[in-house]
Amino acid sequence: MLNWAYPDAMHVRTAVWMAQASGVLPRREPVPDLDPLSVTFRFQQSIRLRDTQVRLDGLRGRLDIALAGQPMPAFAVVLIGPMLWTRFESAEGTVNMVPHATGPARDDVVIVTDEPVVAALAEGRITVREARAQGLVKTYGTSENVDQMSALLDRAFEPKKH
Repeated sequence: MLNWAYPDAMHVRTAVWMAQASGVLPRREPVPDLDPLSVTFRFQQSIRLRDTQVRLDGLRGRLDIALAGQPMPAFAVVLIGPMLWTRFESAEGTVNMVPHATGPARDDVVIVTDEPVVAALAEGRITVREARAQGLVKTYGTSENVDQMSALLDRAFEPKKH
């Protein structure tokens, strides 16, 4: 369904795999082969989810700084591994985040990526421009809103100057 609604969205999954194979992105340790109903399995999944939400909140914080009180289009990020949707919108000069959203709102910009990409961005191992160029991030919406979001993300994740 994701690829039908957002053409070529599933290419992100292949790009992530290729980036992991080449060492651009770290490989994620698989959850041990446990019974999905076991407490250990659920605990490990909960830790991964918490870590992902912390990174997404870090994205929110960086966008908040880059926005500098200016408006931005609302957008939704979907992480294709866990199929986790998170919505972001500006209100009163700040960026609000709604984790575990059911999907995008009607006019949202949609950003398709995956957990290892968000981790690499948060840790400064890759820029948004590099992620886009390697197909690790795909953005959908009106061209004006996509351009505005791309510029905002580029500012938010600019490499630190020494």
